[in-house]
Amino acid sequence: MSDVGGLFVASLDAATGIKAGKLRIVGSVVRHAAGPLKGKIHSYLQETGAAGALLESVSGAGSTFAKTSMTTGNPIAGAAVAGTQLASSLGGNVQNEIIRRGVKRVESKVDALASGMQTLENLGVANLALSATGIGVSLVGFGIMNARLSRVEQTLAALTESTDRILAAVERIRQDQLASEFSALRSQVRLFEEAWLMSNQERATQVWLDVAQATRPHQDRFEGRARELLFAMPPEFDLADPIVDALALAGGLRVACLMACNESEAASSAASENARQIEGLTGTVGKVDLVMARIPSSIDRASLEWAGALAAAVDEAAPIAQRWRQREAIAATRAAPLAQLKRDGVTPREWLKAAREEQNEPILLLKAAE
Repeated sequence: MSDVGGLFVASLDAATGIKAGKLRIVGSVVRHAAGPLKGKIHSYLQETGAAGALLESVSGAGSTFAKTSMTTGNPIAGAAVAGTQLASSLGGNVQNEIIRRGVKRVESKVDALASGMQTLENLGVANLALSATGIGVSLVGFGIMNARLSRVEQTLAALTESTDRILAAVERIRQDQLASEFSALRSQVRLFEEAWLMSNQERATQVWLDVAQATRPHQDRFEGRARELLFAMPPEFDLADPIVDALALAGGLRVACLMACNESEAASSAASENARQIEGLTGTVGKVDLVMARIPSSIDRASLEWAGALAAAVDEAAPIAQRWRQREAIAATRAAPLAQLKRDGVTPREWLKAAREEQNEPILLLKAAE
């Protein structure tokens, strides 16, 4: 087995370069932003098992973060709330944990999660790592996927409590069938996880291939529902948003399965196709579209009320547009490390395994070729 650990870049080095403006993050890729190497890839970002533990802890803090980061789309507020709720969630459970597991283990858990959150904030990717989008190839651990799917479901549930128009749109995309899709996706994730525990590698590979195949119809149906909402008149941007997240999650599961099988070309193709689906849905929707969709048609454009509504809509739309562009960039760069892994003599399965087993650093950075 190749020495995967020797291929990592220290997150502190990348964070320093990002803060200094020498590096910038585009999707899951860190690029040189200045100097003779401007535009070239510095490293590739990949979330780890530690990021999954962080996500699960924040998810356990309640639904406020989910509503902040997904319904409003505000990544800055989302990250801030995540940090606050992480401390609150852990603090609130400390007494029970002390009784059940012992003081030292609780303190160790709190310290590890706090350190992980600090790393994500230093890199400027806390909002991505704690959202449904994720970073790099989805690890698809059941806890991680369950937390992300739950966020999508919470967002949809909150939206169904709003206007009659939203309720009608929800009926069009069959909410009952959508719940079945989420349940089926969770089942596929459980199979993906079980395969990692198998001693027979050929049998595990067959399970991963079966999961990749079984997930494809869910991916396509999520795309169809999102398309119906986005291209309706009027378009239902808020309702389509979590459906596109579900589309990205399904696509991520397929890519991870194919990488676990060491099928690099198939994984790259699946990632590219999912990226095209997402780009085809939201790529043409800009900030102006999001702004205008938030202003009631009943308001007279010549009135002071219009000016106030416009200002409010601009404030609401900006972070949502930013998050949509981030999601598109993540999807477009999901399979970017595959060529580098081949040059380094590391199989996709080895890379995934190393990321899944990492419990200290929430983000791994794969060094690009110099």
